[in-house]
Amino acid sequence: MARIPQTFIDNLLERADITDIVGRRLDLKRAGNEFTARCPFHDEKTPSFTVVPSKQFYHCFGCGAHGTAIGFVMEYERLEFPDAIEVLAAEHGMEVPRDSDASADTGASRQPLYDTLADADRYYQHCLRQHTPAIDYLKQRGISGATAKRFGLGYAPGSGQPLGERLHDTTTALEAGLVIERDHGRGVFDRFRNRLMFPIRDRRGRVVAFGGRTLGEDRAKYLNSPETPVFHKSDQLYGLFEARQANRTLDQVLVVEGYMDVVALAEHGFDNAVATLGTATTESHIRQLFHYTEEVVFCFDGDAAGQRAADKALTCCLPALRGTRRARFLFVPAGEDPASLVTSDGGSAAFQRQIESAESASSLLLARLTANVDLDSIEGRTQLLEHARAPINALPNDTFRDELLREIARLSGHSDEALRERYTTEPRSNAKTNSDADRRSNAATSDAQRGAIEKTTVTRALTRLLADPELATNIAEPAALRETETPGVSVLADAVEFFAANPTISLAAWIERHRDQRYFDRLQQLAADTPPGDRNARAQEFAEAVRRLMPQSGNEHALRTRYRELLAQQAEQSLDNEAATELVEISRKLAEQ
Repeated sequence: MARIPQTFIDNLLERADITDIVGRRLDLKRAGNEFTARCPFHDEKTPSFTVVPSKQFYHCFGCGAHGTAIGFVMEYERLEFPDAIEVLAAEHGMEVPRDSDASADTGASRQPLYDTLADADRYYQHCLRQHTPAIDYLKQRGISGATAKRFGLGYAPGSGQPLGERLHDTTTALEAGLVIERDHGRGVFDRFRNRLMFPIRDRRGRVVAFGGRTLGEDRAKYLNSPETPVFHKSDQLYGLFEARQANRTLDQVLVVEGYMDVVALAEHGFDNAVATLGTATTESHIRQLFHYTEEVVFCFDGDAAGQRAADKALTCCLPALRGTRRARFLFVPAGEDPASLVTSDGGSAAFQRQIESAESASSLLLARLTANVDLDSIEGRTQLLEHARAPINALPNDTFRDELLREIARLSGHSDEALRERYTTEPRSNAKTNSDADRRSNAATSDAQRGAIEKTTVTRALTRLLADPELATNIAEPAALRETETPGVSVLADAVEFFAANPTISLAAWIERHRDQRYFDRLQQLAADTPPGDRNARAQEFAEAVRRLMPQSGNEHALRTRYRELLAQQAEQSLDNEAATELVEISRKLAEQ
Protein backbone atom coordinates (compact mmCIF):
# COMPACT_ATOMS: atom_id res chain seq x y z
CA MET A 1 0.00 0.00 0.00
CA ALA A 2 1.52 3.31 -1.09
CA ARG A 3 2.12 6.21 1.25
CA ILE A 4 -0.80 8.48 2.12
CA PRO A 5 0.06 12.04 0.95
CA GLN A 6 0.58 14.54 3.75
CA THR A 7 -1.64 17.07 1.99
CA PHE A 8 -4.56 14.62 2.22
CA ILE A 9 -3.96 14.11 5.94
CA ASP A 10 -3.95 17.89 6.41
CA ASN A 11 -7.22 18.24 4.48
CA LEU A 12 -8.79 15.35 6.37
CA LEU A 13 -7.94 16.92 9.73
CA GLU A 14 -9.36 20.23 8.52
CA ARG A 15 -12.70 18.58 7.73
CA ALA A 16 -12.77 16.01 10.54
CA ASP A 17 -13.59 18.22 13.52
CA ILE A 18 -12.44 16.39 16.64
CA THR A 19 -15.57 17.37 18.55
CA ASP A 20 -17.73 15.57 15.98
CA ILE A 21 -15.39 12.59 15.80
CA VAL A 22 -15.32 12.06 19.56
CA GLY A 23 -18.98 13.07 19.95
CA ARG A 24 -20.06 10.19 17.70
CA ARG A 25 -18.42 7.80 20.10
CA LEU A 26 -18.74 9.45 23.53
CA ASP A 27 -21.38 11.48 25.34
CA LEU A 28 -19.72 14.90 25.30
CA LYS A 29 -20.87 17.74 27.55
CA ARG A 30 -19.97 21.37 26.90
CA ALA A 31 -17.77 23.01 29.56
CA GLY A 32 -17.08 26.58 28.48
CA ASN A 33 -15.00 26.49 25.31
CA GLU A 34 -14.23 22.81 25.76
CA PHE A 35 -16.10 19.51 26.02
CA THR A 36 -15.82 16.81 28.65
CA ALA A 37 -16.77 13.14 28.97
CA ARG A 38 -15.88 10.07 30.95
CA CYS A 39 -12.63 8.75 29.59
CA PRO A 40 -13.05 5.63 27.44
CA PHE A 41 -9.49 4.55 28.19
CA HIS A 42 -9.73 4.09 31.97
CA ASP A 43 -12.42 3.64 34.59
CA GLU A 44 -13.62 6.83 36.22
CA LYS A 45 -16.75 8.26 37.85
CA THR A 46 -16.02 11.96 37.34
CA PRO A 47 -15.32 13.09 33.74
CA SER A 48 -11.69 14.02 33.22
CA PHE A 49 -11.56 13.50 29.43
CA THR A 50 -11.43 16.87 27.65
CA VAL A 51 -11.76 17.84 24.00
CA VAL A 52 -10.26 21.20 23.04
CA PRO A 53 -11.72 22.38 19.69
CA SER A 54 -9.26 25.28 19.39
CA LYS A 55 -6.35 22.82 19.40
CA GLN A 56 -8.23 19.95 17.70
CA PHE A 57 -6.80 17.88 20.50
CA TYR A 58 -8.05 15.67 23.33
CA HIS A 59 -6.54 15.08 26.73
CA CYS A 60 -7.47 13.06 29.82
CA PHE A 61 -6.33 14.49 33.13
CA GLY A 62 -6.90 11.09 34.72
CA CYS A 63 -4.80 8.69 32.67
CA GLY A 64 -2.81 11.08 30.49
CA ALA A 65 -4.37 9.98 27.19
CA HIS A 66 -3.94 12.65 24.52
CA GLY A 67 -3.83 13.11 20.79
CA THR A 68 -5.49 14.25 17.59
CA ALA A 69 -8.68 12.97 15.96
CA ILE A 70 -6.58 10.37 14.15
CA GLY A 71 -4.97 9.24 17.40
CA PHE A 72 -8.37 9.00 19.10
CA VAL A 73 -9.81 6.76 16.37
CA MET A 74 -6.68 4.61 16.42
CA GLU A 75 -6.94 4.01 20.14
CA TYR A 76 -10.72 3.92 20.54
CA GLU A 77 -11.29 1.48 17.68
CA ARG A 78 -7.91 -0.28 18.00
CA LEU A 79 -6.80 0.52 14.48
CA GLU A 80 -3.45 1.07 12.87
CA PHE A 81 -2.72 4.49 11.37
CA PRO A 82 -3.70 3.73 7.73
CA ASP A 83 -6.93 2.07 8.88
CA ALA A 84 -7.84 5.06 11.08
CA ILE A 85 -7.32 7.33 8.06
CA GLU A 86 -9.65 5.11 6.04
CA VAL A 87 -12.34 5.28 8.75
CA LEU A 88 -12.18 9.07 9.05
CA ALA A 89 -12.11 9.51 5.28
CA ALA A 90 -15.18 7.29 4.84
CA GLU A 91 -17.06 9.24 7.53
CA HIS A 92 -16.41 12.45 5.59
CA GLY A 93 -17.01 11.14 2.09
CA MET A 94 -13.35 11.30 1.08
CA GLU A 95 -11.34 8.74 -0.85
CA VAL A 96 -7.81 8.09 0.36
CA PRO A 97 -5.30 8.70 -2.44
CA ARG A 98 -1.91 7.05 -2.63
CA ASP A 99 1.36 8.53 -3.80
CA SER A 100 2.10 6.99 -7.19
CA ASP A 101 5.79 7.72 -6.83
CA ALA A 102 6.11 6.17 -3.39
CA SER A 103 9.64 5.47 -2.24
CA ALA A 104 11.25 2.07 -2.25
CA ASP A 105 10.01 1.13 1.19
CA THR A 106 6.29 1.48 0.42
CA GLY A 107 3.86 -1.38 0.09
CA ALA A 108 3.59 -1.04 -3.70
CA SER A 109 7.31 -1.70 -4.23
CA ARG A 110 7.20 -4.56 -1.72
CA GLN A 111 4.52 -6.48 -3.58
CA PRO A 112 7.02 -8.75 -5.39
CA LEU A 113 8.33 -9.79 -1.96
CA TYR A 114 4.84 -10.64 -0.72
CA ASP A 115 4.13 -12.57 -3.93
CA THR A 116 7.35 -14.57 -3.65
CA LEU A 117 6.73 -15.37 0.01
CA ALA A 118 3.18 -16.47 -0.85
CA ASP A 119 4.55 -18.77 -3.58
CA ALA A 120 6.99 -20.27 -1.08
CA ASP A 121 4.18 -20.74 1.42
CA ARG A 122 2.09 -22.69 -1.11
CA TYR A 123 5.11 -24.78 -2.05
CA TYR A 124 5.90 -25.68 1.58
CA GLN A 125 2.29 -26.64 2.27
CA HIS A 126 2.25 -28.82 -0.85
CA CYS A 127 5.45 -30.55 0.27
CA LEU A 128 4.01 -31.26 3.72
CA ARG A 129 1.12 -33.20 2.18
CA GLN A 130 3.66 -35.35 0.32
CA HIS A 131 6.07 -35.97 3.20
CA THR A 132 5.00 -38.73 5.58
CA PRO A 133 7.75 -38.21 8.23
CA ALA A 134 6.68 -34.58 8.73
CA ILE A 135 3.02 -35.60 8.98
CA ASP A 136 3.95 -38.32 11.48
CA TYR A 137 5.85 -35.78 13.59
CA LEU A 138 2.77 -33.55 13.77
CA LYS A 139 0.60 -36.51 14.71
CA GLN A 140 3.05 -37.43 17.48
CA ARG A 141 2.72 -33.89 18.80
CA GLY A 142 -1.06 -34.20 18.71
CA ILE A 143 -1.59 -31.69 15.90
CA SER A 144 -4.58 -32.40 13.67
CA GLY A 145 -4.80 -31.71 9.96
CA ALA A 146 -7.34 -28.94 10.58
CA THR A 147 -4.99 -27.09 12.93
CA ALA A 148 -2.05 -27.58 10.56
CA LYS A 149 -4.14 -26.08 7.76
CA ARG A 150 -5.31 -23.18 9.89
CA PHE A 151 -1.70 -22.18 10.64
CA GLY A 152 -0.52 -23.00 7.12
CA LEU A 153 2.14 -25.45 8.31
CA GLY A 154 4.45 -26.76 5.63
CA TYR A 155 7.61 -28.69 4.97
CA ALA A 156 10.90 -27.58 3.38
CA PRO A 157 12.45 -30.61 1.62
CA GLY A 158 16.00 -31.58 2.36
CA SER A 159 16.60 -32.75 -1.19
CA GLY A 160 15.02 -32.56 -4.63
CA GLN A 161 14.39 -29.45 -6.68
CA PRO A 162 15.46 -26.42 -4.62
CA LEU A 163 12.90 -23.73 -3.85
CA GLY A 164 15.20 -21.16 -5.39
CA GLU A 165 14.89 -22.83 -8.79
CA ARG A 166 11.11 -23.06 -8.55
CA LEU A 167 10.75 -19.37 -7.75
CA HIS A 168 12.79 -18.29 -10.79
CA ASP A 169 13.28 -14.70 -9.52
CA THR A 170 16.50 -15.21 -7.58
CA THR A 171 16.93 -11.54 -6.69
CA THR A 172 13.54 -11.34 -4.97
CA ALA A 173 14.05 -14.73 -3.30
CA LEU A 174 17.33 -13.45 -1.86
CA GLU A 175 15.69 -10.24 -0.64
CA ALA A 176 12.88 -12.28 0.97
CA GLY A 177 15.43 -14.38 2.84
CA LEU A 178 14.32 -17.66 1.24
CA VAL A 179 17.67 -18.49 -0.33
CA ILE A 180 21.32 -17.81 0.45
CA GLU A 181 23.95 -16.86 -2.12
CA ARG A 182 26.90 -19.25 -2.45
CA ASP A 183 30.45 -18.01 -2.24
CA HIS A 184 32.00 -16.45 -5.32
CA GLY A 185 28.61 -16.06 -7.02
CA ARG A 186 28.14 -19.78 -7.63
CA GLY A 187 24.34 -19.64 -7.45
CA VAL A 188 22.07 -19.95 -4.41
CA PHE A 189 20.84 -22.62 -2.01
CA ASP A 190 17.67 -22.87 0.09
CA ARG A 191 17.84 -21.35 3.55
CA PHE A 192 15.35 -23.91 4.94
CA ARG A 193 16.03 -27.61 4.36
CA ASN A 194 14.32 -30.62 6.00
CA ARG A 195 12.33 -28.42 8.34
CA LEU A 196 8.74 -28.15 9.49
CA MET A 197 7.71 -24.69 8.30
CA PHE A 198 5.67 -22.08 10.20
CA PRO A 199 4.58 -19.11 8.06
CA ILE A 200 4.70 -15.81 9.95
CA ARG A 201 1.90 -13.44 8.96
CA ASP A 202 1.43 -9.72 9.40
CA ARG A 203 -1.79 -8.13 10.66
CA ARG A 204 -3.30 -8.37 7.15
CA GLY A 205 -2.56 -12.06 6.91
CA ARG A 206 0.27 -11.76 4.41
CA VAL A 207 3.23 -14.10 4.83
CA VAL A 208 6.26 -11.97 5.69
CA ALA A 209 8.69 -14.65 6.92
CA PHE A 210 9.06 -18.24 8.05
CA GLY A 211 10.22 -20.16 11.06
CA GLY A 212 11.52 -23.69 10.55
CA ARG A 213 11.93 -26.54 13.04
CA THR A 214 14.51 -29.12 12.06
CA LEU A 215 13.37 -32.70 11.51
CA GLY A 216 16.96 -33.85 11.34
CA GLU A 217 20.12 -33.43 13.39
CA ASP A 218 20.83 -29.75 12.71
CA ARG A 219 22.53 -27.89 15.53
CA ALA A 220 19.99 -25.07 15.17
CA LYS A 221 16.68 -26.55 16.31
CA TYR A 222 14.77 -23.52 15.05
CA LEU A 223 15.68 -21.18 12.23
CA ASN A 224 14.00 -17.88 11.36
CA SER A 225 13.98 -15.79 8.23
CA PRO A 226 16.50 -12.93 8.37
CA GLU A 227 15.47 -9.28 8.61
CA THR A 228 13.96 -8.11 5.32
CA PRO A 229 12.08 -5.01 4.10
CA VAL A 230 8.81 -6.69 5.17
CA PHE A 231 9.99 -8.55 8.28
CA HIS A 232 11.43 -7.17 11.50
CA LYS A 233 11.72 -9.85 14.14
CA SER A 234 11.47 -7.54 17.14
CA ASP A 235 8.11 -6.22 15.89
CA GLN A 236 6.44 -9.51 14.97
CA LEU A 237 4.29 -11.87 17.03
CA TYR A 238 3.70 -15.34 15.66
CA GLY A 239 0.04 -16.37 15.79
CA LEU A 240 -1.44 -12.91 16.35
CA PHE A 241 -3.21 -12.91 13.00
CA GLU A 242 -4.62 -16.39 13.61
CA ALA A 243 -5.72 -15.40 17.13
CA ARG A 244 -7.57 -12.38 15.79
CA GLN A 245 -9.22 -14.48 13.12
CA ALA A 246 -10.45 -16.97 15.73
CA ASN A 247 -11.69 -14.37 18.23
CA ARG A 248 -13.93 -11.43 17.46
CA THR A 249 -12.60 -9.84 20.62
CA LEU A 250 -9.49 -10.95 22.46
CA ASP A 251 -10.25 -10.76 26.17
CA GLN A 252 -6.85 -12.25 26.93
CA VAL A 253 -3.66 -13.11 25.04
CA LEU A 254 -1.14 -15.75 26.13
CA VAL A 255 2.46 -15.02 25.23
CA VAL A 256 4.54 -18.19 24.92
CA GLU A 257 8.03 -18.87 23.67
CA GLY A 258 7.71 -21.17 20.66
CA TYR A 259 5.82 -21.80 17.44
CA MET A 260 4.80 -25.28 18.49
CA ASP A 261 3.45 -23.96 21.80
CA VAL A 262 1.10 -21.67 19.89
CA VAL A 263 -0.07 -24.44 17.57
CA ALA A 264 -0.46 -27.03 20.36
CA LEU A 265 -2.44 -24.62 22.53
CA ALA A 266 -4.75 -23.84 19.61
CA GLU A 267 -5.27 -27.58 19.11
CA HIS A 268 -6.57 -27.79 22.67
CA GLY A 269 -8.87 -24.78 22.56
CA PHE A 270 -6.46 -22.01 23.55
CA ASP A 271 -6.64 -20.08 20.30
CA ASN A 272 -5.45 -16.84 21.90
CA ALA A 273 -1.74 -17.66 22.11
CA VAL A 274 1.11 -15.83 20.38
CA ALA A 275 4.90 -16.16 20.49
CA THR A 276 7.85 -13.85 20.19
CA LEU A 277 10.30 -15.02 17.55
CA GLY A 278 13.19 -16.05 19.73
CA THR A 279 13.66 -12.51 21.03
CA ALA A 280 12.97 -10.84 24.34
CA THR A 281 9.68 -8.98 24.68
CA THR A 282 9.89 -5.50 23.14
CA GLU A 283 7.88 -2.31 23.50
CA SER A 284 6.59 -2.94 19.98
CA HIS A 285 5.22 -6.32 21.09
CA ILE A 286 3.48 -4.71 24.07
CA ARG A 287 1.90 -1.99 21.93
CA GLN A 288 0.50 -4.59 19.56
CA LEU A 289 -0.81 -6.80 22.34
CA PHE A 290 -2.62 -4.04 24.20
CA HIS A 291 -3.98 -2.79 20.91
CA TYR A 292 -6.12 -5.93 20.76
CA THR A 293 -6.63 -7.02 24.36
CA GLU A 294 -6.89 -5.81 27.96
CA GLU A 295 -5.01 -8.70 29.55
CA VAL A 296 -1.69 -10.31 28.64
CA VAL A 297 -0.45 -13.47 30.36
CA PHE A 298 3.22 -14.30 29.82
CA CYS A 299 4.23 -17.97 30.05
CA PHE A 300 7.94 -18.33 30.78
CA ASP A 301 10.20 -21.11 31.97
CA GLY A 302 10.82 -21.02 35.72
CA ASP A 303 14.62 -21.11 35.32
CA ALA A 304 17.00 -18.15 35.46
CA ALA A 305 16.55 -17.39 31.75
CA GLY A 306 12.78 -17.36 32.19
CA GLN A 307 13.06 -15.01 35.15
CA ARG A 308 15.19 -12.63 33.08
CA ALA A 309 12.66 -12.80 30.26
CA ALA A 310 9.90 -11.97 32.74
CA ASP A 311 11.86 -8.97 34.05
CA LYS A 312 12.26 -7.67 30.51
CA ALA A 313 8.56 -8.16 29.74
CA LEU A 314 7.57 -6.47 32.99
CA THR A 315 9.73 -3.44 32.21
CA CYS A 316 8.17 -3.13 28.75
CA CYS A 317 4.65 -3.53 30.16
CA LEU A 318 4.75 -0.89 32.88
CA PRO A 319 4.25 2.18 30.64
CA ALA A 320 1.14 0.58 29.13
CA LEU A 321 -0.60 -0.48 32.36
CA ARG A 322 -3.49 1.94 32.68
CA GLY A 323 -7.23 1.59 33.13
CA THR A 324 -8.33 -2.03 32.90
CA ARG A 325 -5.14 -3.29 31.29
CA ARG A 326 -3.45 -6.13 33.13
CA ALA A 327 -0.29 -8.18 32.74
CA ARG A 328 0.29 -11.47 34.56
CA PHE A 329 3.09 -14.02 34.64
CA LEU A 330 2.92 -17.80 34.61
CA PHE A 331 6.15 -19.70 35.25
CA VAL A 332 6.24 -23.18 33.76
CA PRO A 333 7.84 -25.98 35.85
CA ALA A 334 11.30 -27.19 34.84
CA GLY A 335 11.27 -29.58 31.92
CA GLU A 336 7.80 -28.50 30.80
CA ASP A 337 6.39 -26.06 28.28
CA PRO A 338 2.82 -24.93 27.50
CA ALA A 339 2.51 -27.60 24.81
CA SER A 340 3.43 -30.38 27.24
CA LEU A 341 1.27 -28.97 30.05
CA VAL A 342 -1.85 -28.83 27.94
CA THR A 343 -1.37 -32.46 26.86
CA SER A 344 -0.52 -33.75 30.35
CA ASP A 345 -2.86 -35.72 32.60
CA GLY A 346 -4.60 -32.57 33.82
CA GLY A 347 -5.11 -31.39 30.24
CA SER A 348 -6.70 -28.11 29.25
CA ALA A 349 -8.57 -27.67 32.53
CA ALA A 350 -5.38 -27.87 34.60
CA PHE A 351 -3.60 -25.44 32.31
CA GLN A 352 -6.53 -23.04 32.53
CA ARG A 353 -6.29 -23.12 36.32
CA GLN A 354 -2.61 -22.23 36.09
CA ILE A 355 -3.46 -19.28 33.85
CA GLU A 356 -6.06 -18.06 36.32
CA SER A 357 -3.55 -18.22 39.17
CA ALA A 358 -0.77 -16.46 37.25
CA GLU A 359 1.13 -13.82 39.23
CA SER A 360 0.08 -10.22 38.71
CA ALA A 361 2.48 -7.58 37.41
CA SER A 362 2.24 -5.68 40.71
CA SER A 363 3.06 -8.78 42.74
CA LEU A 364 6.04 -9.62 40.54
CA LEU A 365 7.31 -6.04 40.62
CA LEU A 366 7.09 -5.80 44.39
CA ALA A 367 8.84 -9.15 44.73
CA ARG A 368 11.66 -7.87 42.54
CA LEU A 369 11.90 -4.56 44.42
CA THR A 370 12.04 -6.18 47.86
CA ALA A 371 14.29 -9.12 46.97
CA ASN A 372 17.32 -9.20 49.27
CA VAL A 373 16.22 -5.93 50.89
CA ASP A 374 16.08 -5.60 54.69
CA LEU A 375 12.94 -3.53 55.24
CA ASP A 376 13.67 -3.40 58.97
CA SER A 377 16.67 -1.17 58.36
CA ILE A 378 16.93 2.43 57.17
CA GLU A 379 19.36 1.33 54.48
CA GLY A 380 16.96 -1.33 53.21
CA ARG A 381 13.99 1.02 53.04
CA THR A 382 16.15 3.60 51.25
CA GLN A 383 17.21 0.92 48.79
CA LEU A 384 13.56 0.06 48.12
CA LEU A 385 12.69 3.70 47.41
CA GLU A 386 15.57 4.06 44.96
CA HIS A 387 14.84 0.76 43.22
CA ALA A 388 11.20 1.79 42.83
CA ARG A 389 11.93 5.14 41.20
CA ALA A 390 12.33 3.94 37.60
CA PRO A 391 9.31 1.61 37.49
CA ILE A 392 7.06 4.15 39.24
CA ASN A 393 8.11 6.88 36.81
CA ALA A 394 7.38 4.55 33.91
CA LEU A 395 3.75 4.10 34.95
CA PRO A 396 0.87 6.25 33.68
CA ASN A 397 -0.80 8.50 36.24
CA ASP A 398 -3.58 6.01 36.86
CA THR A 399 -5.16 3.91 39.60
CA PHE A 400 -2.53 1.19 39.22
CA ARG A 401 0.24 3.70 39.93
CA ASP A 402 -1.65 5.08 42.95
CA GLU A 403 -2.12 1.62 44.42
CA LEU A 404 1.50 0.68 43.85
CA LEU A 405 2.69 3.92 45.44
CA ARG A 406 0.45 3.22 48.43
CA GLU A 407 2.00 -0.23 48.90
CA ILE A 408 5.57 1.07 48.56
CA ALA A 409 4.73 3.81 51.06
CA ARG A 410 3.51 1.16 53.50
CA LEU A 411 6.63 -0.95 53.07
CA SER A 412 9.00 1.99 53.42
CA GLY A 413 7.15 3.77 56.21
CA HIS A 414 6.53 6.93 54.15
CA SER A 415 3.28 8.71 53.36
CA ASP A 416 1.59 8.49 49.95
CA GLU A 417 1.98 12.25 49.50
CA ALA A 418 5.71 12.14 50.22
CA LEU A 419 6.25 9.47 47.58
CA ARG A 420 4.13 11.29 44.99
CA GLU A 421 6.34 14.31 45.48
CA ARG A 422 9.45 12.15 45.39
CA TYR A 423 8.49 10.36 42.18
CA THR A 424 7.74 12.97 39.56
CA THR A 425 7.02 11.39 36.20
CA GLU A 426 9.25 12.70 33.45
CA PRO A 427 8.90 11.98 29.71
CA ARG A 428 11.08 9.16 28.44
CA SER A 429 13.62 10.68 26.09
CA ASN A 430 14.44 7.32 24.52
CA ALA A 431 10.92 6.59 23.26
CA LYS A 432 11.07 5.14 19.75
CA THR A 433 7.44 4.56 18.84
CA ASN A 434 4.44 6.51 17.77
CA SER A 435 1.72 4.26 19.18
CA ASP A 436 -1.02 5.97 21.21
CA ALA A 437 -0.92 3.09 23.69
CA ASP A 438 2.75 3.67 24.38
CA ARG A 439 2.31 7.46 24.42
CA ARG A 440 0.06 7.04 27.43
CA SER A 441 3.05 5.92 29.42
CA ASN A 442 3.54 9.63 30.20
CA ALA A 443 1.07 10.80 32.84
CA ALA A 444 -1.19 13.83 32.61
CA THR A 445 0.68 17.05 33.29
CA SER A 446 -0.07 18.21 36.83
CA ASP A 447 1.31 21.07 38.89
CA ALA A 448 3.76 18.66 40.52
CA GLN A 449 5.02 17.56 37.10
CA ARG A 450 5.28 20.93 35.39
CA GLY A 451 8.82 21.39 36.61
CA ALA A 452 9.90 18.41 34.51
CA ILE A 453 8.07 19.75 31.46
CA GLU A 454 9.46 23.27 31.70
CA LYS A 455 13.03 22.61 32.71
CA THR A 456 14.50 23.81 29.39
CA THR A 457 14.08 27.04 27.47
CA VAL A 458 13.06 25.12 24.35
CA THR A 459 10.21 23.34 26.12
CA ARG A 460 9.04 26.62 27.69
CA ALA A 461 8.90 28.21 24.26
CA LEU A 462 7.21 25.22 22.61
CA THR A 463 4.61 24.87 25.34
CA ARG A 464 3.53 28.48 24.92
CA LEU A 465 3.62 28.36 21.14
CA LEU A 466 1.51 25.20 21.00
CA ALA A 467 -0.99 26.82 23.37
CA ASP A 468 -1.23 29.82 21.00
CA PRO A 469 0.24 29.20 17.51
CA GLU A 470 -0.42 32.84 16.55
CA LEU A 471 2.64 33.73 18.62
CA ALA A 472 4.74 32.51 15.68
CA THR A 473 3.99 35.75 13.84
CA ASN A 474 5.76 37.73 16.60
CA ILE A 475 9.19 36.33 15.66
CA ALA A 476 10.93 38.58 13.13
CA GLU A 477 13.71 36.17 12.07
CA PRO A 478 12.70 32.56 12.94
CA ALA A 479 15.43 31.16 10.67
CA ALA A 480 18.04 32.62 13.03
CA LEU A 481 16.99 30.08 15.64
CA ARG A 482 18.60 27.35 13.53
CA GLU A 483 22.01 28.93 14.03
CA THR A 484 22.08 27.96 17.68
CA GLU A 485 23.34 24.63 19.01
CA THR A 486 20.70 24.22 21.71
CA PRO A 487 19.24 20.66 21.62
CA GLY A 488 15.71 20.58 20.23
CA VAL A 489 15.73 24.13 18.91
CA SER A 490 15.28 22.92 15.32
CA VAL A 491 11.84 21.56 16.25
CA LEU A 492 10.89 24.94 17.70
CA ALA A 493 12.17 26.67 14.55
CA ASP A 494 10.09 24.31 12.39
CA ALA A 495 6.99 25.09 14.44
CA VAL A 496 7.52 28.85 14.31
CA GLU A 497 8.04 28.82 10.54
CA PHE A 498 5.11 26.46 9.96
CA PHE A 499 2.54 28.40 12.00
CA ALA A 500 3.72 31.73 10.62
CA ALA A 501 3.27 30.47 7.05
CA ASN A 502 0.08 28.44 7.71
CA PRO A 503 -2.09 30.43 10.14
CA THR A 504 -5.26 28.50 9.22
CA ILE A 505 -3.87 24.98 9.73
CA SER A 506 -4.64 23.44 13.11
CA LEU A 507 -2.18 22.48 15.80
CA ALA A 508 -3.29 18.86 15.29
CA ALA A 509 -2.15 18.94 11.66
CA TRP A 510 1.32 20.10 12.69
CA ILE A 511 1.52 17.45 15.39
CA GLU A 512 0.52 14.70 12.94
CA ARG A 513 3.35 15.69 10.60
CA HIS A 514 5.75 14.36 13.26
CA ARG A 515 4.07 11.01 13.91
CA ASP A 516 7.09 9.06 12.67
CA GLN A 517 9.55 11.02 14.79
CA ARG A 518 10.94 9.66 18.06
CA TYR A 519 9.90 12.87 19.85
CA PHE A 520 6.25 12.62 18.70
CA ASP A 521 5.01 11.76 22.16
CA ARG A 522 6.97 14.63 23.65
CA LEU A 523 5.22 17.05 21.29
CA GLN A 524 1.83 15.62 22.20
CA GLN A 525 2.55 16.01 25.88
CA LEU A 526 3.57 19.62 25.39
CA ALA A 527 0.46 20.24 23.27
CA ALA A 528 -1.75 18.79 26.01
CA ASP A 529 -0.37 21.22 28.59
CA THR A 530 -1.89 24.63 29.27
CA PRO A 531 0.75 27.03 30.60
CA PRO A 532 -0.25 29.24 33.53
CA GLY A 533 -1.19 32.90 33.06
CA ASP A 534 -3.20 34.78 30.45
CA ARG A 535 -2.40 35.20 26.77
CA ASN A 536 -0.29 38.33 27.29
CA ALA A 537 1.79 36.64 29.97
CA ARG A 538 2.37 33.63 27.75
CA ALA A 539 3.34 35.90 24.86
CA GLN A 540 5.96 37.63 27.00
CA GLU A 541 7.33 34.32 28.28
CA PHE A 542 7.50 32.99 24.71
CA ALA A 543 9.33 36.08 23.47
CA GLU A 544 11.80 35.90 26.36
CA ALA A 545 12.49 32.19 25.76
CA VAL A 546 13.07 32.79 22.04
CA ARG A 547 15.37 35.72 22.83
CA ARG A 548 17.47 33.47 25.02
CA LEU A 549 17.68 30.88 22.23
CA MET A 550 18.73 33.32 19.52
CA PRO A 551 22.42 33.24 18.50
CA GLN A 552 24.60 34.77 21.21
CA SER A 553 26.84 37.75 20.72
CA GLY A 554 30.57 37.12 20.86
CA ASN A 555 30.78 38.54 24.38
CA GLU A 556 27.85 36.49 25.68
CA HIS A 557 29.24 33.34 24.10
CA ALA A 558 32.59 33.93 25.83
CA LEU A 559 30.84 34.54 29.16
CA ARG A 560 28.83 31.34 28.91
CA THR A 561 31.92 29.34 27.93
CA ARG A 562 33.84 30.67 30.92
CA TYR A 563 30.80 30.06 33.14
CA ARG A 564 30.76 26.38 32.16
CA GLU A 565 34.51 26.09 32.73
CA LEU A 566 34.18 27.48 36.24
CA LEU A 567 31.27 25.19 37.06
CA ALA A 568 33.26 22.17 35.90
CA GLN A 569 36.24 23.31 37.96
CA GLN A 570 33.99 23.81 40.99
CA ALA A 571 32.64 20.27 40.61
CA GLU A 572 36.13 18.80 40.64
CA GLN A 573 37.68 20.98 43.34
CA SER A 574 36.86 24.04 45.37
CA LEU A 575 37.43 27.41 43.68
CA ASP A 576 39.89 29.90 45.08
CA ASN A 577 38.57 33.32 46.11
CA GLU A 578 39.37 34.95 42.77
CA ALA A 579 37.63 32.23 40.72
CA ALA A 580 34.62 32.16 43.05
CA THR A 581 34.23 35.94 42.70
CA GLU A 582 34.49 35.61 38.92
CA LEU A 583 31.78 32.95 38.89
CA VAL A 584 29.39 35.16 40.88
CA GLU A 585 30.06 38.11 38.58
CA ILE A 586 29.49 36.10 35.41
CA SER A 587 26.27 34.69 36.86
CA ARG A 588 25.05 38.24 37.52
CA LYS A 589 25.89 39.42 34.00
CA LEU A 590 24.18 36.45 32.35
CA ALA A 591 21.07 36.96 34.47
CA GLU A 592 20.87 40.59 33.31
CA GLN A 593 21.10 39.73 29.61
